[in-house]
Amino acid sequence: MAINVLDVSAFRNIGRAQVEFSPRLTLLVGSNGQGKTNLLEAVYVLLQGRDFRTAQEREAIQEGEPVAWLQATGEIQGRPETWRHRIQRQPSRRTHQGPVVPVVLFSPDDVYLAKGSPERRRRFLDLLLAPHDRHYARSIRAYHRLLLQRNRALKEAALQTVVDDFTPLLVKEGLYIWQRRRETLAALLPLAMAIHSQLAPGEALETALKFGGSLEPIADEGSYYQLINARRGEERARQTTLVGPHRDDVVFRLNQRDTTLYASQGQLRTLALSTKLATHRWLWNETGIRPIILLDDVLSELDSARREALLAAVSTTEQQTIVTDTEPRSYASLEPKILHVERGDVRAWNPPPTRA
Repeated sequence: MAINVLDVSAFRNIGRAQVEFSPRLTLLVGSNGQGKTNLLEAVYVLLQGRDFRTAQEREAIQEGEPVAWLQATGEIQGRPETWRHRIQRQPSRRTHQGPVVPVVLFSPDDVYLAKGSPERRRRFLDLLLAPHDRHYARSIRAYHRLLLQRNRALKEAALQTVVDDFTPLLVKEGLYIWQRRRETLAALLPLAMAIHSQLAPGEALETALKFGGSLEPIADEGSYYQLINARRGEERARQTTLVGPHRDDVVFRLNQRDTTLYASQGQLRTLALSTKLATHRWLWNETGIRPIILLDDVLSELDSARREALLAAVSTTEQQTIVTDTEPRSYASLEPKILHVERGDVRAWNPPPTRA
């Protein structure tokens, strides 16, 4: 799996750019705020069919332009492929052409995976599962639509009698979401544990899915209904649905201690690194396609040992990786293709002359 050429038009601060990537390692160099992350975002949107930075894609259209347009050519397991993505401002519209393929994005915000809000961890699972499981993607959309309707019925006295009408469908979709999240975490854990033990010897990593509104895993529809019925009075009093995957959380522990309470910044970075590397292996196993890796200014956040471990993981001959950084010094031994990004313009890197 590799992208060969990326074409970008009117996307973020990029007016027009054509970028040729190395099949192995490409380094995008430039000062902060010049458009490096925007290029990674363009790659992600094309390969995943959705944006990781915003739910309103029209926000990515360059100011003053009516349409943003992205295209990439590449190959999947030796077969040529083309991706196209178009975002229109008015009326708001998006079109996407091309297969959804696995991508693993590393960003400085990953440190909040184990420390931030439960919503961030739910989003991590949704972004991992939805692009490659159509049933999950449909269930997530349907679940949140039903949840809004059920919550509205709980809030309005005139609709109290229809609350139960939404519950069977909510249970059906919610149960599938729970099952897939539980299965995925069970598969990710041994991968993440092995990686974490290499990056941080002596630290034992554990993860578990905390089911929303329940102390125990939900095994079937019967136990789901039982839990909802047990909290019916509380739901009416609080006017909101209290049981379901919209209240899930993922618990991370290091040496049996909850990371939201006890982990240092260094431990949080290492945990995030272990988890993301595990998702790379999981996606590869799940789809049969080696994911492209996008590294957005993360090396500066790591100490030398973890930096070397990450670079070793992403610098194999068959792995395509695109990295952003403010300078190329850390990558010299890996012989990357280096491109310079300045004010949305992408050019070949010309290193500054060395002083005599």
